[in-house]
Amino acid sequence: MPAAAATRLRPALPVVLWHSVRPRSLPIAALSSVVGTLALLPAQRPEPLIAALCLVLAVLLQCATNVLNDAEDSRTGADDFPAAGSSLAMKAGWVDASGARVIALACFLLAALDGAAIVVLVQKPALVLLGAAAVLAGWAYTAWPLRLAYRPLGELASALPMGIGIPWGTAAAQTSSVPAAVWFAAIPLALLTAAILHANNARDRAHDASVGKRTLATYLSPRGVVLEYQALLILGPVLLAFAVAFQRIPVWTAIAIVPGLRAIVVAGRASVDLDARGWTVLLINAVKLHQLTALALCAGFLLSVI
Repeated sequence: MPAAAATRLRPALPVVLWHSVRPRSLPIAALSSVVGTLALLPAQRPEPLIAALCLVLAVLLQCATNVLNDAEDSRTGADDFPAAGSSLAMKAGWVDASGARVIALACFLLAALDGAAIVVLVQKPALVLLGAAAVLAGWAYTAWPLRLAYRPLGELASALPMGIGIPWGTAAAQTSSVPAAVWFAAIPLALLTAAILHANNARDRAHDASVGKRTLATYLSPRGVVLEYQALLILGPVLLAFAVAFQRIPVWTAIAIVPGLRAIVVAGRASVDLDARGWTVLLINAVKLHQLTALALCAGFLLSVI
């Protein structure tokens, strides 16, 4: 297609930007931040302005990481097959790898400005270190020199910042002492975040290995791939049940165990015979379980103040 024709077909810049950040994945960061805020209840009162800024920061960091991931995968050929999970903007040719890097850098810059505003408002200079670590984690996930997603560290590099870092950082910005409830709410979300990435890597394992992207799934046997997915789904509700039973989180948060029962059913559907389509279905299920678990935790914390 001639360049002029491609330009005519390219939508307006806001549309390109929106589809570059993979918007369907953004609730993962957003809900993790909201859980971090509401987990302060009932003992402490959240700070609405700081909570909102933390929410925006979490989303900006995920946007930056998503776009940079697509840019780097485009450069290495990791997204060069039909089932690849790159953004619509990349698939449609609205933005190339260089353009995606510019978008990612802009998101990182906005995140840094947001983080600076939080530090100034709460007068906690130590949060600068947490923010710097978050930006570094987002960059190092797929970019040179670490490329953590290209090693057997992808699940860890995704789960720690997204599942634990965001809730803990959100809470830490609003209180001098982060309650244990934040940890017990965050870890199940971290496990589900890892399950989402693992399902993605399980689907892509053959192609990833062919282009040198050595994720954990490429090292495991087919049975090991299945067992990891099942463990990541099942451990979360087990931990939540423990936390409720030993009063580490409010009793109302027990409603978050309900999605956990669904997780057990989904885990049972994983098998060594699944093709790319089957793993895509399990990936979507893991995303839904993350959303349902986070929403249930939020509801439980809110009900605890009634």
